Amino acid sequence: MIEIQSGSGSRQRGFTLIEVSVSLIVTIIVLLGVLALFDFSNRLTRVQTNISDMQQSLRVAQNDAVRLIRMAGRGGLPLGSLPTGTAVVIANNVADNTHIGGTAATPEVVPGSDVLTVRGVFAAPTYQVKTADNTAFSLLPAGAPTHGTVRIDIKTPTGIPQDLAALKDAFDKDRPEALLLVGSQGSDVWAVVEFDKANSNVSNPSQFTIGFKISGGIHTTDYVKFSSAGAGVFPPELKAVSFVGLLEEYRFYVRREYAVPGDKTTDLAPKLSRARVYPGTQAPWDADEENWHSDVADNIFDLQVALGLDTPAKDPAVGACAAGTIRSDDRHCGIYESADGESDDWMYNGEANTNAALFAGSNLYYIRLSTLARADRRDKDYEAPTLVRVEDNKYNTPETTVFNSDEERMYRRRILRTVIDMRNLG
Repeated sequence: MIEIQSGSGSRQRGFTLIEVSVSLIVTIIVLLGVLALFDFSNRLTRVQTNISDMQQSLRVAQNDAVRLIRMAGRGGLPLGSLPTGTAVVIANNVADNTHIGGTAATPEVVPGSDVLTVRGVFAAPTYQVKTADNTAFSLLPAGAPTHGTVRIDIKTPTGIPQDLAALKDAFDKDRPEALLLVGSQGSDVWAVVEFDKANSNVSNPSQFTIGFKISGGIHTTDYVKFSSAGAGVFPPELKAVSFVGLLEEYRFYVRREYAVPGDKTTDLAPKLSRARVYPGTQAPWDADEENWHSDVADNIFDLQVALGLDTPAKDPAVGACAAGTIRSDDRHCGIYESADGESDDWMYNGEANTNAALFAGSNLYYIRLSTLARADRRDKDYEAPTLVRVEDNKYNTPETTVFNSDEERMYRRRILRTVIDMRNLG
């Protein structure tokens, strides 16, 4: 008989409780690590997105402003005496409760920031007049003119086409546009008058007769102040005109806005804005209140402007140019900047004495535009450096010290500076 034995010592075993527990703990640790890495990556992505948006705002803000600033004075309008010039005007470090249009009905400007005003013929062409035709320009009545006409052809005297659409648009909408008239005797004689629809004729598409008012119009008193004769007088020597342009005015400023509009207890949400007005007036262009605040970029909370002028009295020693310690090209050797902004050729860059008389009669070569932006969201784990100074805004007034509060320093900040060559005014 053969005897078969079962259960010959082989056994099946599972995981013990300790092994299961260890495995579970290891798995949890790995998952927590993955979640922590994901959270870190997510926060990093948000920060980088905020920084990218902020830098894009800076670029957009600068690009829009630089384009117009570079054209300041286009059409023949001179610089004038800074800071309250003709082609360029600076309102430096504005006080609290400053409004871009002078009244509370217009947007408020962030205290401590600058307002930059530029004037010139920007959008429309500078039209040429056939000066050989004695009837192309007329002033009435003789001796003490109050109005007149100027004839503009669809082609220049040399046969180059001229786009008359801007003049037709001004006629159709009956806007009191400012017309810049440059005398045929040279750029030293010019006048700014008001477009007059009643005395204009645009029925002939090849030749427009444009009427204008010297006095008695809506804005003639404001316009004539820009004329070469000064003191609000139409230049008596202006008997013929070579060029005509539609004069425009833009004001760049930081609009004081809050997360909840009108609620100053909520976060500040400033924007770089551009106002368009009829030149020298407090009237929005085209009678459209929206032209007080054409927003260019979000989260721009400071705009600072410095002016580089050639002031011979402040030029450094000739040896400094030769040594290469400052810029030494023939044209701009004397335009230099000291470390503290004192006694140099830059206006509004930090000097204690901002007396405009120190720069009187100097040529403007550069405008330096500084825009300070911040991220869209706070980062509780971040603390920005204390703001000390941007140009001559020293952040030491009750209205500007808010930017150094604990809450505001959770925002990341960036500054972008652009030096603009004002070759059009040279």
